[in-house]
Amino acid sequence: MQVGLRCPLAWLLLAPFAGGAGAPQVTLGLVAPPSEPDATSLLRGVQLAVAETNETGDAPVGLEVRSEDGQWGTVGNDAVALVSNRHVDAIITPSDGAASHLILQVSGRTRVPVASLCPDSSVTEAGVPWTVRVVPRTDQEAKALFAATRRPDRPPLHWWAVVPAGRPGRAVRRDLETAARLTVALLDRIVEGGEPKTDLASLVRTIVVAAPDGVLLWLRPSRAGTVAAALRAAGYGGCVAGPSPLDSPAFVAAAGAAATGVLVTEFREDAGLRARADQFERQYRQRYDAKPDFSAAAAHDAAQVLIEALRRAGDGGGYRQFPLALPTAGVTGVLHFDSSGNRTDALQVLTCQEGRFVPIPPTDTLP
Repeated sequence: MQVGLRCPLAWLLLAPFAGGAGAPQVTLGLVAPPSEPDATSLLRGVQLAVAETNETGDAPVGLEVRSEDGQWGTVGNDAVALVSNRHVDAIITPSDGAASHLILQVSGRTRVPVASLCPDSSVTEAGVPWTVRVVPRTDQEAKALFAATRRPDRPPLHWWAVVPAGRPGRAVRRDLETAARLTVALLDRIVEGGEPKTDLASLVRTIVVAAPDGVLLWLRPSRAGTVAAALRAAGYGGCVAGPSPLDSPAFVAAAGAAATGVLVTEFREDAGLRARADQFERQYRQRYDAKPDFSAAAAHDAAQVLIEALRRAGDGGGYRQFPLALPTAGVTGVLHFDSSGNRTDALQVLTCQEGRFVPIPPTDTLP
């Protein structure tokens, strides 16, 4: 699906699900520049959450989408347009850190609540009290991976990490170094490898020669899959791990056989999660003829959290509902948040088996 939707078109796409005539009582805004690798997944996840809500027959929910590429600052202009011209009640940010902070600047001045899909720890350090982060923090995921692979009867593992270039890579580097310091993990080196122009053969050769015990691939799913496949083809036999967005058909397709055994983290399952996740996957496949990834599921939950908060607020101002005290049953788990807007739900480690990421039983021994 083309992500570059103008605002009126975004609403028309949802019109069959409106559940009533007249202006929507709740309107969400989504900023999803098409240059972002997960833009299509985010848009689809939010659209599906809005459609599901409107099928209940309650007061309808609308969606306004801004999805333009441009110079630095365009995202901030998009956020202003959503608030000032489209009168959205809340905004969902993309996973990009710079875009998220620009949107938070607008939110801080307008009191429009934000659900962020950015894993950078700095998002909730911005001090905007009506913000929640739906995805796990980078440092939180790295700590879980370091802890899961550590064995008390063995020396600490030596890790390398491959991160994007520029500002995204700097944010990841900061959080990975924090996680290593807190878990006493040995993060020996962090290298850039997210760009297509990167000399992949040289990067892989350097890693194979160094022979770290584990490699963190903190890259977009398709690029991480390409690097994983190249590492295995070059004979690297250590642990390969990465963040939750690697739970993606794009990663599995790019990695091929090298996807087997790759570790990621996601939020721990609750009693009803499997049924909710299965229903979400069925509806997603039916509507988009594609398998959803973690990013789509997280975007779905971001929309659901905001819809519930705004409906509870009524005419009283959505920002007054924050910090959120009530949990939301989502397709990534039951969402709980602390006073800063971070999810407090525990993480579990998953491994890829036959193209699907499945939880590792507690009795299993990781490499």
